[in-house]
Amino acid sequence: MSSRPRSAPHTGRGSSRLARERELVARARGLAMPSQVDVAVVGAGAAGLVASIAAAEAGAQVVAIERGLECGRSILATGGGRCNLANASLSIERYRHPGFVSAVSGTSFLEDVLGFFSACGLAVAEEEGGRLYPVTREAASVREVLLARALKAGAVLACGREATDVARTDGGFRLELLPVFEGGRKETLAACTVVIATGGNDGSLAGSLGLPRVPARPVLCPLACEGLAFAALDGRRTRVSAVLVRDGVTVAREAGELLFRPYGISGIVSFDLSRTALPGDKLVLDLLPEVDEHTAHELASRGGTAGLLDDALAAQLAQRGSSRAEDVVARAKAVELTVTGTADEKRAQVMAGGIDVDALDPATLGCQDVPGAFACGEAVDVDGACGGYNLAWAWKSGMVAGTSAARFVRRD
Repeated sequence: MSSRPRSAPHTGRGSSRLARERELVARARGLAMPSQVDVAVVGAGAAGLVASIAAAEAGAQVVAIERGLECGRSILATGGGRCNLANASLSIERYRHPGFVSAVSGTSFLEDVLGFFSACGLAVAEEEGGRLYPVTREAASVREVLLARALKAGAVLACGREATDVARTDGGFRLELLPVFEGGRKETLAACTVVIATGGNDGSLAGSLGLPRVPARPVLCPLACEGLAFAALDGRRTRVSAVLVRDGVTVAREAGELLFRPYGISGIVSFDLSRTALPGDKLVLDLLPEVDEHTAHELASRGGTAGLLDDALAAQLAQRGSSRAEDVVARAKAVELTVTGTADEKRAQVMAGGIDVDALDPATLGCQDVPGAFACGEAVDVDGACGGYNLAWAWKSGMVAGTSAARFVRRD
């Protein structure tokens, strides 16, 4: 028989993940859930965590219900893992329903967001385009300070539980909770108030309460287009200015970097246009936004297209008529595409849609026909441009909804 020693047990990343999941399941199973609370926050992502903190710090007994095994996991994927938590400008016009957002956020939108994170002990740094990040450039830093503050405030973080139904009662609301882990039992939670922070994909609770909703759709994602041989351009990047036209009328303008993909276009320009674009819209690209047409013509007459255009783009434009360099760069100033839809939707950064803003009181984010119910974050039909706008809305709306829920309990 061989005397060769046995190999050591595998302790790779997969086994570490499994051990972590077992730990989280054990923690969720061992949580002592209260049977009644002042405020039940459904969804413990960005907006839900802030709502839980705001309500708990206002003196309410709070339970944050999260169907995932950890709270705030969605934060970790934001900003490419660095968490672009706000923008130095926060122009209201960059939001859907800007009047509503303005009424919710007031005159100190950015100051409130930055003040909140300063109170969490988080330092913030600014980058190009006014994008604000934690100085660590790690989304985990944002998540950790939120979790620490929520626990310090006394909020109960009830992970591994899905709120499958919410119903109105004489004393407030009754929530049915279904565990997502094996061996768990269905639970019932009574709450004086409820804050819906479930995100744009899940409208079941809003539907249970009869709240009007705008259908959810992915935004801040690539656009599928026709008009170029996109497969031959895959991976090419260029700066553009873009005009989105519908029935002959300009409906949006964007400028910045564009990435060609086999199905169409990606990059920040595409993401921002995806909030407005519809199938059939025309997209007119200026591939030389930093060079006026006269200068482009003069330069092309001297050195061809090499000093102005990516070679693959120039080759495609040359096939559309005269291959003379001056004519090619002239076409580059107005390349027309047709939008056929959104693409790579699973990676969309935001879901548009949600509870209709007309159903909410902007002063409190309370549901006007359902006293004691509040909403925040992506659960509301508000979305913003790239660059920190959507997380800023999550933080601010969470503050408003959580504080309002606590005040409702106190009958302030």
